[in-house]
Amino acid sequence: FSLAMRFGSGETSLTYRGFTLNAVPRPPVRYGPARTHFPQLTMTRLAFLAVLGCAAISPAAHAAPVALPDGTKLEKVDFERHVMGLLSKAGCNAGSCHGSFQGKNGFRLSLRGYDPTLDLHSLTREAEGRRLNRNAPDESLLLQKATARAPHEGGRKLEPDGELYRLIRDWIVQGATDDRKTALRPTTLEVTPASKILDAPVDSERLRVTATFPNNTKVDVTHLTRFSVHDETAAKVSQDGTVQRRKTGEVVAVAEYMGLMATAVLVFRDARPEFRWSNPTEQNYIDTHAFAKHKLLQIEPAPLCTDEEFCRRAFLDAVGRLPTPNEVREFLKDTSVKKRAKLIDELLTLPEFADWWALKWSDRLGVNQRFVGKIGAIKYHNWIRAMMAANVPEDEFARTILTAGGGNYTNPPAGFFRRLRDPMFRGEEVAQLFLGVRMQCAKCHNHPGENWTQDDYYGLAAFFARVQYRQGPFFIQIYDKEETVWISRDGEMTHPRTGEPVRPKFPGGLVPDLTANGDRRGALADWVTNPKNPYFATASANRIWFHLFGRGIVDPVDDVRRTNPPAIPALLDALAEDFVAHNFDRKHLIRTIMNSRIYQLSSKKTPTNAEDIRYFSRHVPRRIGAEALLDAISDATGTAEKFRGFPQGHRAIQIPDGEFKHPVLETFGKPARATVCECERETDVSLYGAVSMVGGDFLQTKLSDPKGRIAMLVESGRTDPAIVEELFLATLSRRPTATEEQAALTFIGKKGNASRQQRFEDVLSALLNHVEFLFQH
Repeated sequence: FSLAMRFGSGETSLTYRGFTLNAVPRPPVRYGPARTHFPQLTMTRLAFLAVLGCAAISPAAHAAPVALPDGTKLEKVDFERHVMGLLSKAGCNAGSCHGSFQGKNGFRLSLRGYDPTLDLHSLTREAEGRRLNRNAPDESLLLQKATARAPHEGGRKLEPDGELYRLIRDWIVQGATDDRKTALRPTTLEVTPASKILDAPVDSERLRVTATFPNNTKVDVTHLTRFSVHDETAAKVSQDGTVQRRKTGEVVAVAEYMGLMATAVLVFRDARPEFRWSNPTEQNYIDTHAFAKHKLLQIEPAPLCTDEEFCRRAFLDAVGRLPTPNEVREFLKDTSVKKRAKLIDELLTLPEFADWWALKWSDRLGVNQRFVGKIGAIKYHNWIRAMMAANVPEDEFARTILTAGGGNYTNPPAGFFRRLRDPMFRGEEVAQLFLGVRMQCAKCHNHPGENWTQDDYYGLAAFFARVQYRQGPFFIQIYDKEETVWISRDGEMTHPRTGEPVRPKFPGGLVPDLTANGDRRGALADWVTNPKNPYFATASANRIWFHLFGRGIVDPVDDVRRTNPPAIPALLDALAEDFVAHNFDRKHLIRTIMNSRIYQLSSKKTPTNAEDIRYFSRHVPRRIGAEALLDAISDATGTAEKFRGFPQGHRAIQIPDGEFKHPVLETFGKPARATVCECERETDVSLYGAVSMVGGDFLQTKLSDPKGRIAMLVESGRTDPAIVEELFLATLSRRPTATEEQAALTFIGKKGNASRQQRFEDVLSALLNHVEFLFQH
């Protein structure tokens, strides 16, 4: 042992491995594990204590390196910089291990190390201090469990001869000190290589991670970094930073150290000497960025869709309905080069545009009588539709919602806050809806997939801490009542970790200067809709893209984080910049996207894009939503659906209330509008839904309606081929192929008990159950 005696100013002390024993007259103190709050004592130290009259112990300034008896010098090991990093790397503080809320087997760590104070206490104070043995560090329970020398449910996490084991051991030898106040924290994290193309036969790449500290010192922290990949079917990554290919394509590897994250983009390509880029025509900047990604990944995009496919796709995406047979004929008859752009412009002026996009926003804004009242749901929906019809800019639309107050029947956007009954829920929903960020994880701990902290979460919630409610002024009955949203002059969020009031704080940003009695939401709305805000324009553009493609450039569309990177980052950045440059004009962005070649690609597969659903090299078919499907069935059969409480001719996409019940809407996934998440709308096809389409009474009633399309066509005296063509145009928005026409005419011409009208009903039933009808393609 390296011991030294010091005498001065009448005070006697000795220093031992960075700890100072001060000779102070005190009563005898029993030493035992349950009473100690300092490192375990060796016999030598006990002897000195006896001589000094059981001296008090206090930590001294730790000097590095530390000299062992054999002269070996140990590197200074910091608790946060080293120990916390390797606990994350080894997975000890993961949610499936000791980082779970209740811990594991009596040992709890904070998830991914978000609370170092808790972790230090758990390691050094809990279990009567038995987790660390400073006299015999290898016998520390922590190291015995981690190396599986003692029973450990998690198995072996450290190798006895490995560097991570050595670091923890050295920290214990050096006194397991709390150096958080003096230790430097890194400011940035960098992964090398940040991007690289790896052509076969190369199938792996080793990453190196460098942390930069406030004194501009750069340190290699690869051995302390936790690695992951965004898609584990594409590649796997070992904890030494080696990314191993599993299949061809792009891999985003994420490095995490001390709350910082950095990414590396690796492209694993097969040797394709026969691949030649065909230089498809670019219509605008969207194609430029998308084709650059396709070329890099050696993906051949699909050819352009046919005019019939485009006409159907454009109608469904822009206005939520099928084109009529005559609208299809008129479009196909047009021979101008710019007829697609002309059709897009016309669609954006139709009244159905406001109905369709109001439906999308109503889903996310909670337009449901359970939350806003019966009358409130109608008024709320009408207000949203008016905003879409007037093409109110997205930033102005968001600002109005974020700052809405008063009675929700008088001022409908105030209904947004009726569903959100506490500040934390309000903060979560606002972040997800307008920033595309899911903050829920940060409620209890720092976000495991992004740099959001618990402080960010409660700082955002604090903007809504003073939102209050009172009944009225409009009141009919208990179930249908107006509620007034108002702002109190007091009320604060309390941080669960510190117990202190939380000042409103922008996520990841500054604390704004607020007036004492003002509405804090105004400052938040200013920040959210600021053109320089890196989240709002990106999230808005990504959501519009999602509605036109069925998948976001970031997907899920409302889960933007570093561990869920955009498929084509340059494209998403360009869309956001364009959106801002045109003052958040949604029609401009929709028009730009629909005019791109990427939007107009066919759904046909090429040899290299068959498995691609991420990079938009082909149009991936998706099922038509519940409301649009019900309207399409009504349009195709020529029978308007009668909705209870609404006039004849009211369409499904115009229904204002998310609580409205209809068997087809419920079967095909109409959301209840209870959350802002786009995931609430179901897109899977259920067995019941398929059966109800094939043989249900609902469909048969429409097919045999005496005023329906079939009856009218048969009574018109039109020929069988003309009726077959009309039915194909009314359902699939195209004329039948020669084979399809012949099959239909042969079926209709068969002798039997069924009438001519019944046989046409069967043909239409088959078309309504055709994959081309049920899906957008």
